[in-house]
Amino acid sequence: MLTAAQRVALLLVVLGVAPYTTLKVLWLAGSTVGLRSDSGVAELHSTRFVVGNVVTIALELAAVGLAVALTRPWGRRVPAGVVVLLAAGATGLLAPILLGLTVGSALQLAVTGSLRTDGMDNLSPWVFALVYGGFALLGLGLAVLGWQYVLARWAGVLSEAPRRPATWVTVVGGLGLLLFAAASVGWGVLGPGDSGPRGMEAISQRTVLVLSGLLALAGWVAPLLGRAAALRAHLAWILTWLGCTTAALQSVTHVLLAHQGAPTPQVVAISAVALPGSCLHGLAVLRQRVAEMASDNGSPVRARA
Repeated sequence: MLTAAQRVALLLVVLGVAPYTTLKVLWLAGSTVGLRSDSGVAELHSTRFVVGNVVTIALELAAVGLAVALTRPWGRRVPAGVVVLLAAGATGLLAPILLGLTVGSALQLAVTGSLRTDGMDNLSPWVFALVYGGFALLGLGLAVLGWQYVLARWAGVLSEAPRRPATWVTVVGGLGLLLFAAASVGWGVLGPGDSGPRGMEAISQRTVLVLSGLLALAGWVAPLLGRAAALRAHLAWILTWLGCTTAALQSVTHVLLAHQGAPTPQVVAISAVALPGSCLHGLAVLRQRVAEMASDNGSPVRARA
């Protein structure tokens, strides 16, 4: 039986997904709803945007499936690797929007009196509100469901703070996470310029860049704190998870969703380092904790369940 929190979280997921998916289906069917210019219509029907719309619809439906699985008894029998992969993708894509864009939009409105960003000339303002508001609701709903699921299935993993991985992992993971962190914060504070992700000049967008960089930094640092993190084990795990997934997914997003489909060489290079580095660091920390539990319990099977 669902708890009150799960019901509310599922409602948030539905409210986030339904309008967004409906809009994308309408666009694929040839509708021009929400478009303000002929150039916007032409771009919408380009191969790049058609493929992008199909992929994003599939991702939204996958998010709904994940939300349902997180609330059902059979969901706890889904292989751990599948859950981790889906949850990592959702976190890395949605957390910067939920946290960064919310704060950034408020900051931009206070400073400039407008929420205008690059690309709004072709779309009605309500489209941005629907899309990114939907992402925020989806992210919030999945965060609540995911946290309750993890506590129910893997409370033992989170009972102790993440530990420092092997030295070589710390170094290689640090190259990816710290490079991404430095670049993102730099682009956010100083502006993307000619090297960063194009079309992210607005305060709201630059806030997302800064937050993404800070999360990546926290994801690398948290397992290194040792005893300092032991008193806040859950927080240390959350920061590690947020940092690694954000660096992995946002670095790739900057390439795949580059302005006019043309990422800068610097963005591509950083993604090529950040993706494997963040994945290596996060998985090594997680596997180390699972191995510790297996050793304590004398049962590798139970540790992986």
